[in-house]
Amino acid sequence: MEKTFQLNRSELTIPCRLTLPNQGDIQRIVLGVHGLGGCADDEIQASIAAEMALFHAATYRFDFPGHGENPADRLTLRRCVDTLWEVAQYARQQHPDTEDLCIFATGLGAYVTLLALPRLQSLPGKVKLVIQTPSINMHESLLRMVNFSRETFWAMEKITFPLPRPLEITYDFYEEAETNSVMVNHDIPMLILQGEQDDYIPMEDIRQFRRANEKAKLVIISGASHRFREDGAWDMVLDLTRDWFAFEQVLLADWE
Repeated sequence: MEKTFQLNRSELTIPCRLTLPNQGDIQRIVLGVHGLGGCADDEIQASIAAEMALFHAATYRFDFPGHGENPADRLTLRRCVDTLWEVAQYARQQHPDTEDLCIFATGLGAYVTLLALPRLQSLPGKVKLVIQTPSINMHESLLRMVNFSRETFWAMEKITFPLPRPLEITYDFYEEAETNSVMVNHDIPMLILQGEQDDYIPMEDIRQFRRANEKAKLVIISGASHRFREDGAWDMVLDLTRDWFAFEQVLLADWE
């Protein structure tokens, strides 16, 4: 069962989707946090919500500023972090008896989630985190996507990305990302899922992040590219995510 609604919090208007199990009690909350150019309804987040509903989870998805049904809002890093925080608070208020706050975040969403972790950990219950193809060095990821130098980006002031819907990214957003590093020990168990053939996120960034986070597990999925569209790759993501949220462990030989 799926519901749509809108959260209005101070300067934020947040379009949301809630997917509920068709029957049985709600045992955990899941937040689906999309990547750059994605949205609450993209195929990644929709499939996570459908899978989690089978296992008695209430899954909340939402659009970051400038994404999905939130086209009028300017994209800033502060607004992204505040948006995630507001949705997390709301979800926790709606389901006070659930123990776990599970988060599946990809790309930009993973970066934002890592920045928001200190706030998220202040909520009741335990945070369980899966980050897929995380943009660990977000500012460098932006330059790779457009194949521009920092100086060119600065001179242009803003760039419009030809994603599923045009997305304007300003140099101010680049500067925000440059000055907010997540390459630190976050002191929380987390599962990192990375495609072996990812063209956007350097494997060395992922390995360096893993080394900085002693409680993290890393699974490198053989043959998978950035979007995990290869045969069997996405099914593996779903299986690993389900196991992590349920048991906080993965039974796979190639994790580090």
